[in-house]
Amino acid sequence: MTKREELELFLEKADELIDSKYILADVKLANLLKVIAGAETLLALFKNCLTDFDYDEARGKYLVRSKYLAPDKGEFVQPPNSRELLSFVFYTLVEIDDKTINFADFINKYFYEDGSFSSGYEAFINTMIKPFKNAVKILMESVIEGKLQDPIEALCEEEDRRAKQLEAEELRAKKERDIEQKAYAASIKKVKELLLEDKQKIKASKKKECVKEEMFLVIDMLANAVESDDKDAITYAWVSYKNLAAVHPFLLFFRGRTVGKIIGSILNAF
Repeated sequence: MTKREELELFLEKADELIDSKYILADVKLANLLKVIAGAETLLALFKNCLTDFDYDEARGKYLVRSKYLAPDKGEFVQPPNSRELLSFVFYTLVEIDDKTINFADFINKYFYEDGSFSSGYEAFINTMIKPFKNAVKILMESVIEGKLQDPIEALCEEEDRRAKQLEAEELRAKKERDIEQKAYAASIKKVKELLLEDKQKIKASKKKECVKEEMFLVIDMLANAVESDDKDAITYAWVSYKNLAAVHPFLLFFRGRTVGKIIGSILNAF
């Protein structure tokens, strides 16, 4: 199906749900969900919206206790944006469809009107389903017109970003494990703590920003070098840092001597 065909089929099934009576609502709802599941672009759109979406947290924000009705009655609060609306309504419809949510009880509690069940169902359609349909329509038309990034492309980019983030986190965790296994792990930790203190002092100083950046560069170089197994890199970074401390004696008072002793113990461990 083309994106336009996907949208038209979605709107058709959404209208069938909107125009149906409660007795047929479960069938019409299931048909609507089937359209979403079978439409590549629509499905990608919802997957993008559902990224990092917390349904339990959302229930606490959008299904709240009513201020004006009996204690056992609640109300549906419209989500503030399309992403939240699509995510919350879609998730709710899925739970209604798989019977996790009792549809009749749900309507009676959160869409209570005048005691009439038909009025409650109509309120559900008007306040939840129609805005849901319109939000999908607006977003899909923006995709079709090229005003909004194709959700399939956006989903691929997000999956790639998450994969790279996971890989970076795994590498960082492995690096930390490797450091902990080294005999001089405590020395590395102490040096990094001292260097972090240096950066905080420099940041709070009145030196020019360009000077601060140059000082940070030298400090970061040493912080990274001590985590490596490259003795030459550690030595080079240490000499640079020692010279920096000599040039800024008041800001890095006695740092050369203190850090130097620890660096010496690290180098002697090779």
